[in-house]
Amino acid sequence: MCIIAVKPAGIGLPDYEKIENMFFANPDGAGFMYTENGSVCIKKGFMTLSDLDDGLRHLEKQVNIKNTPIILHFRFSTGGGILPENTHPFPVVGDIYDLKKRQISCLLGMAHNGIIPGIKPQKGISDTMEYIASELAYIYQSNPCFYKEKDGKEFLLKRTKSKLAFLDKNGNIETVGHFIADGGVLYSNDSYKSYNY
Repeated sequence: MCIIAVKPAGIGLPDYEKIENMFFANPDGAGFMYTENGSVCIKKGFMTLSDLDDGLRHLEKQVNIKNTPIILHFRFSTGGGILPENTHPFPVVGDIYDLKKRQISCLLGMAHNGIIPGIKPQKGISDTMEYIASELAYIYQSNPCFYKEKDGKEFLLKRTKSKLAFLDKNGNIETVGHFIADGGVLYSNDSYKSYNY
């Protein structure tokens, strides 16, 4: 059912064994988002562990990993098909075309772990994409700070019955739902631990 790994600034990435565990427990593609030059940069659609490893190595050459907040997502498909464009994270925007982009810069990005009740996605997209396009983007337009506020977080948890992680252009991270703290990193479930392949 996916896993989100939230690495704040000042903490290193999870070690390779944890990344490998997350990928093989959630094998339907991965992605990450980070901040750079006042934007959230999303890179996703890594369908093999090798591709993800290459993406993270490239990122290490681009930014100071330890000083950069990064949110990783490993997907276990529950709808919409196993496609690179359906991997997370996503920009919080109302345009499906932008949600499908494998590289995009935005003001606010989001990763999701769960299944959102009552969402009937269009063919070929996930419930997360449909939820962002049909609901969340409008909430963000009406209140750009909703994901930071106690009432906003409670609403999101009640509406989605899921775990969410947000990263904004200033490097602020907000989570919704219970995350496991381990070594300074927050995980949305325990599939980062040892896994029998």
